[in-house]
Amino acid sequence: MYNMKILSPVGNFDSLKMAIVNGANEVYLGINDFNARNNIDGFTLSTLKDAVDYAHIFDVKVLLAINILFNNAELQNALNIVVDAYNMGVDAFIVQDLGLASLIHTHYPFIELHASTQMGLHNLEGVKAILPFGFKRVVLARETPLAEIQRIKNNTNVEIEYFAQGALCVSFSGNCYLSSYLNNASGNRGKCKQLCRLPYKFYNGNSLVKKGYLLSAKDFNMLNKLNLLKNAGVDVLKIEGRARRPYYVAMATREYYNALNNKKVSLNNISLAFNRDYTPGYLNGNNNIISAYNNHIGIYVGKVLHFNKGKKFNEIYILSNNKLSSKSTFKFLHGDKQITLTAYDIVKTAKDIYKITTTQVVQENSTVHLITDAVHEAQVLSQTPKLKVNIKITAKINNPIVATITLNKTKLKVLGDICAPANNQPVLQNDIITNFSKSDIFKSIIKFDILENIFLTKQQLNNFRRKVFNNIYSNLTEKYYKNAKKITININKAVKKFDNFAIINHLTDNISATNIIYSPQEYNLQDITKFINLCNKHNVNPYLDTPNFALKEDIDLLSDIINKTKIPIIANNYYALTFDTNIIIGAGLNVYNNISANIFNRPIITAESDISTRLNFAYMTLRHCPLKEHLSADCSNCPYHNNFTYKMQSGKTLKLSRKKLSSCTFYLTD
Repeated sequence: MYNMKILSPVGNFDSLKMAIVNGANEVYLGINDFNARNNIDGFTLSTLKDAVDYAHIFDVKVLLAINILFNNAELQNALNIVVDAYNMGVDAFIVQDLGLASLIHTHYPFIELHASTQMGLHNLEGVKAILPFGFKRVVLARETPLAEIQRIKNNTNVEIEYFAQGALCVSFSGNCYLSSYLNNASGNRGKCKQLCRLPYKFYNGNSLVKKGYLLSAKDFNMLNKLNLLKNAGVDVLKIEGRARRPYYVAMATREYYNALNNKKVSLNNISLAFNRDYTPGYLNGNNNIISAYNNHIGIYVGKVLHFNKGKKFNEIYILSNNKLSSKSTFKFLHGDKQITLTAYDIVKTAKDIYKITTTQVVQENSTVHLITDAVHEAQVLSQTPKLKVNIKITAKINNPIVATITLNKTKLKVLGDICAPANNQPVLQNDIITNFSKSDIFKSIIKFDILENIFLTKQQLNNFRRKVFNNIYSNLTEKYYKNAKKITININKAVKKFDNFAIINHLTDNISATNIIYSPQEYNLQDITKFINLCNKHNVNPYLDTPNFALKEDIDLLSDIINKTKIPIIANNYYALTFDTNIIIGAGLNVYNNISANIFNRPIITAESDISTRLNFAYMTLRHCPLKEHLSADCSNCPYHNNFTYKMQSGKTLKLSRKKLSSCTFYLTD
């Protein structure tokens, strides 16, 4: 058995039930606009309490994702929501905004904080930089390799949460600005338009290399990597998917529960719930992560043998050794064409041959994928979690009926109405057992101490049952309630700005500002020393732009350069805050409000907020290699140059650039 917890996504109450009944240890959810999935109809502050109580009845923890960046005007409300939710019993809060985290930790140090994956934490140095703000757990960036997970575990006491299943963002966590810059819909504000899922064309100069869903990532699946994750030090397996259906939550939770408990695992169950092909992501470096699809492809179940076109209805004959049922939905794939239909009229005509009658047109030899199985889904969604409670009944004439309830090591006694002597219709054991079966939450195990020849009306029995269940409910939930007081925050309007700067990528670029930021494609001491001398010659201030992604070898290299040259830096990720030099807070750190800015107490460059000098960061940061994906290239003969581009359907061109350290990180820019 693996000693890891399962954290399941909950977008609504039905998903909450599916997570609990299928084995989740914890669930995470969001409310209103203050979470990174505000495009779903989830929970509100008024419906949150019922969800929290429900989870706690089954001893499942509730994490509230309040993991977006907040502007100055929103911080007070965000903090108020945290306090309200904490008082309702929420166990921990997933936070991206360092300003909000600081406010919570300063004024409510007893509230448990988890660092969101949007903070882009992917190495030991970055994790250490945020620990003073009270984070008990870090949700590591999906790009974090095994060696870095192990290094963090060996050198900190922080809990490590890692994505095991679900959607994989093609861009590095927290540093995707494509939707923000092109559609004014920031992923860091929970409004991502998922432009990565659209078709693109990839060019080498003017030559078209490839077209398709070239930035659509496969889905994470770690079912066969659990031993590696456990040995590396992962404490919590995170299932992505708050926007997914309850059936997906059920299947993903169930199969990871089975895997962790050495039970039979069905990859088909998760694949049927949702998949775009699977990948283990970046565990061992820049892996193949791009899918040929941008949406659910289900599981392969056969191929089209014949297609007969009729006057009104067409007939599709499918060869399949699977059991196919009516009302299920299929996807037919033929080249780059996809046809989706729900089969309301499906019959088995011969061994392994099914006929679907439809108005749709499909190609013979199309592969057939089952994307929803109506029968299986109905069976799964019919599950309801119920907590077993042991109840002993004592019923004596002229005494109150008594229920003695055992909850863990606690005993409760609940008294009902006075039992009258029965004249001709006494209350029988089965009457009480049947009455107590009327609960959506509790499964009563009834035993009888004494049941004399008593009489109670149906209303009296119903009232007694409600009283018993209300007492159980209160006992299991009220211990989580708190009474933290709200505070009024003051926001210092003064922010240190960094301005009058220019960025150069090559030593031959024009020097045209007081502050010059050198952002090289490769980092080496000789070139950086030349850059410093060049700036001194022009009497301007030199700064080194640090990459937003760095592994241990990269940090060692950068540290050596910085220690030898004493060059000031632009910090674009938390790890860079640990360098011993003058530091400017770069756009990659996503400072969005004055509280965050004043925590750093350094000059600020912003990526999306207007509180300081705003600089458009790269649209995307890519940790996979597009040249391997689209050109079948390899590192021994890398064909990279500056003329590779992606073109969107709108005609917008995104240039591919690269930073090379111990491994390559690619960027999409103007």
